Amino acid sequence: MLFSDFCKILDKIEKTTKRLEKTDYFVELIDFIKNSGKPENLKQVSQITIGRVFAEFENKEIGIGPNLLLEAVKTTGIPEKDLKSKIKETGDIGTAVENLSSNIKQVSLFSQALTLEEVYSTLKKLSEIEGNSSQKKKTRIISNLLILADPVESRYISRLILEDMRIGMNIPTILASFSNYFNVNKESIEKIYAVTNDIGLLGEKLISGSDIENDPELKLKVFRPIKPMLAQLTPSIEDAMIETKMPQFETKYDGARVQVHKSNGNVKIYSRRLENITNSVPELVEEIKKLDIDNIILEGECVAMDLDSGKPRPFQDILRRFRRKYNIDKMAEKIALRIYFFDVLYYSRGLIDTPLKTRREILEKLFGTNNWDSELEKIKKEIFSNKMLFSSFKLNSDDPNLVKEFFNWSLSIGHEGIMIKNPDAPYTPGSRVKTMYKVKPTLENLDVVVTRAKIGMGKRKDWYGSYELSVKDNDSNLHVIGNVGSGLTEDDLEKLTKIVNEIKIEDLGEEVILEPKIVLEVTYEEIQTSEKYEMGYALRFPRVVQIREDKSINDINTLDDVKKIYEIERNRK
Repeated sequence: MLFSDFCKILDKIEKTTKRLEKTDYFVELIDFIKNSGKPENLKQVSQITIGRVFAEFENKEIGIGPNLLLEAVKTTGIPEKDLKSKIKETGDIGTAVENLSSNIKQVSLFSQALTLEEVYSTLKKLSEIEGNSSQKKKTRIISNLLILADPVESRYISRLILEDMRIGMNIPTILASFSNYFNVNKESIEKIYAVTNDIGLLGEKLISGSDIENDPELKLKVFRPIKPMLAQLTPSIEDAMIETKMPQFETKYDGARVQVHKSNGNVKIYSRRLENITNSVPELVEEIKKLDIDNIILEGECVAMDLDSGKPRPFQDILRRFRRKYNIDKMAEKIALRIYFFDVLYYSRGLIDTPLKTRREILEKLFGTNNWDSELEKIKKEIFSNKMLFSSFKLNSDDPNLVKEFFNWSLSIGHEGIMIKNPDAPYTPGSRVKTMYKVKPTLENLDVVVTRAKIGMGKRKDWYGSYELSVKDNDSNLHVIGNVGSGLTEDDLEKLTKIVNEIKIEDLGEEVILEPKIVLEVTYEEIQTSEKYEMGYALRFPRVVQIREDKSINDINTLDDVKKIYEIERNRK
């Protein structure tokens, strides 16, 4: 398939703001591929359309920032001054390169047109280049690709390199297109995607005529991590109890979500971003290897513990462990980790369609019970033990007063609150469900992405000291909700400034526009209505709690979350 043919349809998709039209254009693209005699192209097309060359579960990126892309573009013959001016004018490197493409060095009239396969394989190779001269090699490869490209191709190649296609396409829209073209139930396709995290594989199977409901490659598999199921906010324990009837309550731990996979004695541990953190937590790996279980996927919360107080250490200590690449054993001596398991998703077969109560029974056979109402003395002893693997603390009750006791006890041992779960519910990967709720004593902190940064004043004049914060809507469009500067230490400012310089895509003088890659957890006094921002809401007195290096733009809060918190707080007043 010629890359130019692909780009023509991408251009159509970009020019419409209507979701149904975008869906129809992608259906047109599927039909073009089907009739071209190269059905395998749907795999590459599906991934590229959302700005990826790797499947989501692989947790790999091309790894090229705006600065390196700019260097590569300059070597094609486009003057740096013109390039920066055009980026400032258009707000997009891809459009700037397209508009200035007449400056790109000409190649032989007999050179072959770029193919989809060529662009796809070239960009995958970029991620593999390492070593002292890696930057030069990457610059040369990108430059050669742009020299061979026509103007529209150069727009999309530049954007794909930064993994941001800017055409308003996302996974749900592609899944809707699959459903329409292949006449398959949309819910079935969404469910299959949720257990594969591989839109390319799903497209490849559909176009080849596979029975996707029964294809073993499209089932939940060990060592192919899935996105976690997410909880809803709830105004009160009583409200959640009404929603879930006879619920299961668990401590909401102050830690980091992990997924543990084990098969044939091999163990891998993944973060909530599906990042493989196995090498950073060797003591946990060894403990899991000792267990007489295999062919299993477990989910839990990894907590950094202060064994003297029996309380969790600061969340940043977990990140220090997860990010550590050297002297890991010394760090393990300083920061003890444990996992509280609360779910089993696979045990020789997929379990996500079975009720939580059944999954919990399996979990307790493996790790024992931790029933708060009947085993509290045992739990108190284990909190101070060197034991690393536990089942989560649990309560089954319809007594609101007992539940409040459990809630307060969970807070007293340093954790965040409680989870409220429907015991009859299945596990729905990657979705915020109405069968699981979280209750915390204070306003829910928000995870937001930084979209702009501004140079600081006074003591902060050498750093970017103020950051524009955004949340996303259901179509993954970003909406500004405020600016923050408080809560950041000098170390934080230094770290953020370094990252900003690597991911800035437009320089406006004292302010820069960024790729949406920095995630901050912020607290605030309240959410208020505001005409200042398009979304209609703003954070009052936001303050940074921490830089969330364990999260990506996929994990940030949504506009719906903001509305929900606003309504909850308004009803409390």
